[in-house]
This record gives sequence, structure tokens and C-alpha cells, in this order.
Amino acid sequence: GSGAAVLKTTTVWMGGLFNPEAFVTATRQCVAQANSWSLEELQLDVTVADESEQPSFDDCSFAVEGLKLSGAVCRSNQLSISSEILTNLHLTRLRWIKSQEVEEASRIQLPVYLNSAREDLLFVVDLPINQGEKAHEFKERGVAIIASTALN
Repeated sequence: GSGAAVLKTTTVWMGGLFNPEAFVTATRQCVAQANSWSLEELQLDVTVADESEQPSFDDCSFAVEGLKLSGAVCRSNQLSISSEILTNLHLTRLRWIKSQEVEEASRIQLPVYLNSAREDLLFVVDLPINQGEKAHEFKERGVAIIASTALN
């Protein structure tokens, strides 16, 4: 109903939610139900907008703000290794799409943790890496996304 419509037009600070995992699960269930898709068919498509960009949102998209990237930077929705400890991710679009069996080598899975203690894994995102970057370096450096730095 109207609750889902409100969610789609609201930008959420994931680190401020009492239960961020439940928010992600709810968005997935909402999209599955609205499109008559099974939960197993859905995969999370993540886009990180630069500050000057305003990404488009459809009925399968949700906006998240306040995420931080640890050990890398994201420009034009592509990851690059960085010596910076934490960089802000301006606006992140979470979009549930029907799973595709396409395996791209230039993408990497990043964990999203509640805070920098890295004890609570919220979920995992799949993001493109910049040309010339090596996927194993992101893992070796422990690159991750942090939902909140307020609770450390």
C-alpha cells in the first residue's frame, strides 16, 4: 500500500535504523510482491551517485545515504583503491532486479557492516571496479562499506 510508496520517495540513513537488515529485507519483499517475483529471483543492484548526480528511482529502487567506504573511493560508480581511511558515499541507490546469470570480472563483492567494529554484517553488495584495479587487492586491504560511524 501507501507505506511502500512513502519508502520509495524517502532517503534512508541506514546507520540510524534500529534494524538495518530488516529494512533491506522489507525492500526486497516489497519489490517481489509488487512484481509477483519470488525472493530467490531477486538480486541487489547497487549504484553510488557522485555529489553532482541525481540518480533515477523506479518502483524497485530505494535511496540510502550516510554510507562510508573504507579503504577505497567511488567515482562514477567505480571503485578504486585509496589510502583514505573513510570516504562518504553521497547517495546510494539500492535496486532489486531479477537475477541475471551474467558474471562480470570487473565487479567485486563488498561487505556492508553496521559500524567499523565490523562485527555485524548487514548484507553484501556487488560493485564495479575501475579499469586497471585488481579485485584481490580490495579483499587484501579489507575494503568494506560502513553504515554508521556514529556508534563506534
